[in-house]
Amino acid sequence: MGNSESSSSQSPYHGSNNESDKSKKKETEEQTSTARSALKVGAAIAGTALLAYGAWSLSSSSDSSENKSRKVGVMDGSGPGSFRTNPGFELQGDFGYHDTASRLIKVMSYNVWPREDVEVIKRMEAIGQLIQKHSPDIIFFQEITPYIYTIFYNSQWWELYECSVPPEKATKKYFCMLLSKLPVTTFRNKSFEKSKKEICLAKVDVGTNNHLVVATTHLKSPNPPKMNCSKRKAQAEEAISLLNKLPNVVFGGDMNWDESIDGPFPLDEDWVDAWTELRPGDDGWTYLRLHKRLDRFLCKLSDFKIIDIETIGMEAIPGLSYHHNNMVDRVYPSDHCGLLLTIISNL
Repeated sequence: MGNSESSSSQSPYHGSNNESDKSKKKETEEQTSTARSALKVGAAIAGTALLAYGAWSLSSSSDSSENKSRKVGVMDGSGPGSFRTNPGFELQGDFGYHDTASRLIKVMSYNVWPREDVEVIKRMEAIGQLIQKHSPDIIFFQEITPYIYTIFYNSQWWELYECSVPPEKATKKYFCMLLSKLPVTTFRNKSFEKSKKEICLAKVDVGTNNHLVVATTHLKSPNPPKMNCSKRKAQAEEAISLLNKLPNVVFGGDMNWDESIDGPFPLDEDWVDAWTELRPGDDGWTYLRLHKRLDRFLCKLSDFKIIDIETIGMEAIPGLSYHHNNMVDRVYPSDHCGLLLTIISNL
């Protein structure tokens, strides 16, 4: 369900396994191999340039919000997910940007579906069009592949954002990442215990007297016959425990959560599920094929309030279709819908 562990045999609404799709897949794999090779060559050059940015500390802003050049996070080389910042993610120091006016902040979350054999370029272009249409300040992405990263990296809208994953680190089979138009104080990744899954975090200067921590993840998938409820619950509890001491947090992504098998999401009393808070009684399905609300925005906000949430990317891409089991199906940007959350600072 929205994960590469099982999505190789699933589509947004069906599978894809005829000879035409096999041919497309072979062609895509060749394109992917070429793109990845180019990415590695570019990374060697980019890596040198990245050093000029230095490391972002927890006590100072990394960049001016007026800087529209391409930006990426810098790790200290001490291991995957290691940042030269305070590992406790405590809130310290003077972060600047002491504006007196409140502002709206839009956060988008999207599981992009890593099927590269189903019109991947057109699908990523459609997601890019949604980004340009809604102009989110912060983006949570799940299931990014190196090839999809390359497509996004070469998109015009990418120039506006700072990315948690630099090109030379975009090498995993699939991964999560954060993008921000707002100045980022630091990025950090933390792996869950006994899992390759991780939570990706960023501390963002929102231009008021307060700042915001944003985090995304892709929790363990329910793949029959192993529904992985205990593993998924343990990851959810670990994530909430990590974020619980922070005053202002937006935590979102593909939670793979289904109350019918997992029970209530393990939130403490200060947390809210943005969808159920703002749209009580609305199913809010984000995985339409099975009518599940797998994707969530979970918020713990002392100095902000949530004011709107909506699903995006629910329309098929015009003029595109693919064959599966002697049927013709429409092509959507992903097998998941995206979510768009709007919050405002309290003054």
